[in-house]
Amino acid sequence: MQSEVIFSGKGGQGLGVMGRILALAAVLEGKEVASSASYGGEVTGGLSESEVVISDEKIDFPAVLNPDVLILLSQDSYNKYAPGVGREALVFCDPSFVDDRHDQENTRVLPVHAAEKAVQNFGRGQFANMVMLGAVVAVTNIVRPESIIQVISQELEEKNPELNEKAFKIGLDEGGQASCNRASDPADGTQNSHRPTDGG
Repeated sequence: MQSEVIFSGKGGQGLGVMGRILALAAVLEGKEVASSASYGGEVTGGLSESEVVISDEKIDFPAVLNPDVLILLSQDSYNKYAPGVGREALVFCDPSFVDDRHDQENTRVLPVHAAEKAVQNFGRGQFANMVMLGAVVAVTNIVRPESIIQVISQELEEKNPELNEKAFKIGLDEGGQASCNRASDPADGTQNSHRPTDGG
């Protein structure tokens, strides 16, 4: 089984950190992993992307060709990727940064209020990336939560690992609730898309 993941948004949102932690967690579990990151002209505010390919077998091509999980944290990123994905892919976005109320019925979108939860719990949005990562792991089961937590403690040793772990666990709870909601929604035999409400 192979999973192809794209993290895309603006520089400064911690997308590279998310990709690296996910990749290292997969390595910790003995999986084959390929990852890369790219940045726009401006480190902060410019386009930032990270790709991770995770497989149980040898990876033939070390780049994302057909993403099945996308984490899109800016409107530009959403506009770039969301129209081209099929029903098999799952798109995570934060309604604080993305308005996904467009005519894209074939896109499965799961809004996660990561920035809002980070501000509520930590007084600032700095940990929104870990909240989002927790939600992604909870919904997709792409790696075990314990693997992510272990990597956080190692890789973010000098950057508030305890708070990052707490943010990740908040995301796990958010993702668990969202996953249950999606499973219980009356749909057409597939997982249903959810759109953010005006409450943002």
